[in-house]
Amino acid sequence: MEEKKFILNSFEKMVVNATKCGDYLVMGTCFFSDKISNSRFNQNLFLSSLKILQKRHEILRSYIKIFGSDMYFVPHEEDVSSRIKFSWLDLTNEQVSREKLMSETANFNSILFPHGQSDLLWRAQVIEFKKKEKFNYILNFVFLAIADGMFSSLILVETVGILNRLLNGKEIDEKIIQISENMNIMCEKRGLWKEHHMEMVKKMAQRDIAKFNLSPQLRTGESGFQVDMFYIDSEKSNQIMSFSKKNNVRLTSYFYTASFYALKKLYDENSIVFPSRITCELPVCLRFRYQPEMDFTECRLHTTMVSFSSEPEKFGKFENFWQDSQYMHSLILENTSSETGTLFSLSHNDELEEYNRVFLRSENLTQVLETLSSEVVSDLALSNLGPYVDKYVKEEEGNFEINEMYCTDPVNSDPCISCGLIIHLIYWKGKIMVDLGANKSLIGSQFFKRYKQLLLDTIDETLQ
Repeated sequence: MEEKKFILNSFEKMVVNATKCGDYLVMGTCFFSDKISNSRFNQNLFLSSLKILQKRHEILRSYIKIFGSDMYFVPHEEDVSSRIKFSWLDLTNEQVSREKLMSETANFNSILFPHGQSDLLWRAQVIEFKKKEKFNYILNFVFLAIADGMFSSLILVETVGILNRLLNGKEIDEKIIQISENMNIMCEKRGLWKEHHMEMVKKMAQRDIAKFNLSPQLRTGESGFQVDMFYIDSEKSNQIMSFSKKNNVRLTSYFYTASFYALKKLYDENSIVFPSRITCELPVCLRFRYQPEMDFTECRLHTTMVSFSSEPEKFGKFENFWQDSQYMHSLILENTSSETGTLFSLSHNDELEEYNRVFLRSENLTQVLETLSSEVVSDLALSNLGPYVDKYVKEEEGNFEINEMYCTDPVNSDPCISCGLIIHLIYWKGKIMVDLGANKSLIGSQFFKRYKQLLLDTIDETLQ
């Protein structure tokens, strides 16, 4: 029987390669607890849920096979449930701070995947802790090039749903979900990619993109990944959405502008000159742009990236937040158009293969890091998953419910070959969930903590 395999596109290969340096892994995180009693569940029950999850999703039984410069997802034909990697961290006997939980989560997210010919492309962790004498849990999933934010969020909800069904003895859906085609193939099959878009991709490659790198004065000699996850309460979340709508900007534009305003304050506090131009890196989900739309149950990266820079005369005075947000809004619309093709400036650009060839040509990762670190154009990226997970992914009824949900990408490389500071947003149960992640080699922990506070202060100022 012919081997079943699914070819990776250039973007996916880039992600696979970058993970060797500790970047571009995707992690979904949720906080959940028993809403009815104070139930605990054990490791065996969790492992059972992962085995069911793996049986259901073909991608969770797969590995990466490499032929020269080509890569493929190949499902294992045999049962590979014994290869599932999960860890259980019991902190119930400790007084656990939020900072401790974030540190453990960052550590788990930063573990490199083995790049063998048969290793699974995901792992999971449960952190068990007590909050006001009640058992609480964090569920972390980390994926290697097989998931975007939408799929990782679905897996979180699905796993907690399976736990609820196992606890209550309910029947579990055993429908098999097969691996989808890659983003480039789906763009053609679902009518998103048009032949004339190639001219726009070539034109976009010639743009003047400014370098926006974090100041060396923010470095403290640390290394590794740091993360902070928090949510904005319902009242303030509604205010943000109301004010943004009133000023004709979307939440992505609002938060990206607020992020730069907070960074400008951090620079000012430390007597650092802020650059005259900013450059944004923005992930864009294609699932809702395909025709027909793509369900969250389908795996793989169906998210592309776009980069664009401001003009100094239009952004940089930091005097009128809403005016700057409107300018940011116009930049985002201009650079994420599926009509003109600006959306495909990275995903369909031949330069991606040149990035991948660096890994093939280089003798070691040190050489890779030296080559690619000089090419980073932006150290501040923002990703907004919006309300889609909340709207389309329903929780199973049962004891356990998800209270908080987040998504992040680790950035560990040193010197850094990707974005130094990345912000992820998800709207979940009436609240805006915010994930701040950063590479410590570019922004030390003390500056990272201060940046978070300045971001919260900026948000408050915009609502006055």
